[in-house]
Amino acid sequence: MKRSYHNLTIYTRPLVNGDLSLWVRHKFGSGNYSYTKSDIVIPANSWDAKKKEVKSREEFKVYRDKFRQLVSKRQELIDKLNREEIQPEDALNQIRFYHIQDTPELVHFFENEFLASKPKDYNTEKYYSIFNELHNSLIEAKLKHLTPVKIQYFKTHTNQIVNALKATKKPNTATEYLKKLNTVLKVYDEKEFTDKYFKKYYETEDVKMKRPVKVEALNNAIKKINSLKRLEAYLYWLYSFCLRGLDGQDVTLVGDELLVEDYPIKDYIYDFDFEDYDMPIHIELSRKKTRARTFTVLINAYPTLSILNLLKDVIRINRPDEVNEDDGLKLFNWDRISNKRKWDLYADFLQGRLNEILGNSFKSTRHTVSSTADQLGVALSDQQALIGNKSRSGSIAHYSTIDEKRLDLIHLDVLGQYDIIRTYINLLKHIKETGLLENPVRDIDRLVYYTDKTQHLNESWRTILDKETYKRRKRSFDSDKDVVRETL
Repeated sequence: MKRSYHNLTIYTRPLVNGDLSLWVRHKFGSGNYSYTKSDIVIPANSWDAKKKEVKSREEFKVYRDKFRQLVSKRQELIDKLNREEIQPEDALNQIRFYHIQDTPELVHFFENEFLASKPKDYNTEKYYSIFNELHNSLIEAKLKHLTPVKIQYFKTHTNQIVNALKATKKPNTATEYLKKLNTVLKVYDEKEFTDKYFKKYYETEDVKMKRPVKVEALNNAIKKINSLKRLEAYLYWLYSFCLRGLDGQDVTLVGDELLVEDYPIKDYIYDFDFEDYDMPIHIELSRKKTRARTFTVLINAYPTLSILNLLKDVIRINRPDEVNEDDGLKLFNWDRISNKRKWDLYADFLQGRLNEILGNSFKSTRHTVSSTADQLGVALSDQQALIGNKSRSGSIAHYSTIDEKRLDLIHLDVLGQYDIIRTYINLLKHIKETGLLENPVRDIDRLVYYTDKTQHLNESWRTILDKETYKRRKRSFDSDKDVVRETL
């Protein structure tokens, strides 16, 4: 059977003023014709009807140059059509941009040229995330032929790219992505991709104020925990809260390799009457949204480790093939970097269960931490530093023992103000009463319960910071105690 090939034929159509407009017609086998108009308009006497091309005379040079570009583009598109790399509709669409030469892939330009003018610690993760989401959106919109995305596609397929993003993202998110993409494209060609190149596509919608979860709601949710799946989601929320509202996806990255101090990991309880609970241990990590800088979090403030251990016990039952048995701090044998697909599925699981029992999303942990710190009179800059935001200034932008001590004390006061220890003990009572798990209680849990230690700090974090940091010392002018003071 004879194989059919795609054909793109250039022909002319007369205009009212006598000039000719160049058009391109597509034909495949016995199928119907489809047409598109180029932006080339030529004088009628410049066209060679027999050869079907612009005449080579010098006076028609400017038209012939454009015609040659169109012919070159036509041949490129015919080859792609016959290799089934693009669809006829896309080929005809690209005819309108015949003068745009092949351009680099967006990611390659970003890595090889855009970042060359940026500092080494430039936050690249946001851009890579957008590139990845754009790729997925195009696949979902059945525009696979536009991947990998080349810079020229933002001129030739602007509508398709924007519509693909809008179909998979909320208006505010799609607009944010387009603004970031515009930042990269402007560096490539600020004349072609002017400032606010995508402006006409921008859409925004009202966003509900993000409110914290009240401690009463957190305690009421315990009564609704009637399955191990719900218990897993609830413990994950508590664990994130104890890590200062760390993003759910970043929680999957927490592991032994992030430890700052080289000490055995034991529970830390401030001003406890028993030994071996007086060593604060920290992890240092980068949040997904602020990869350019790290921040330090107290990892062993009670009940953080108890929550972690109980959460891993539940994961062993719910997801036996996924629990990490080799790393004490790491929950899973995957994380959001090594397996983003698993994180996406897990995030959906968390969202569904938490909405059932808490009526709130997982991301509420961050707002709850900030709100609780605000109640304690914590300055906005410290609130931002507490949850790992990048808007830090002054000494807190760099390591300082005073800053770390202050944030640790605020961290402990937040746990107390939010009543997290009492909440966790109430959860343990619920688990024992319902029989969801056997032996959910650790020795430290019993010790805390029997000593009625419901919070770390019995005074304000400010008062304790002043006592520990700004101790006044009375000194004599005499360097030795037994020296008799002489006359000055």
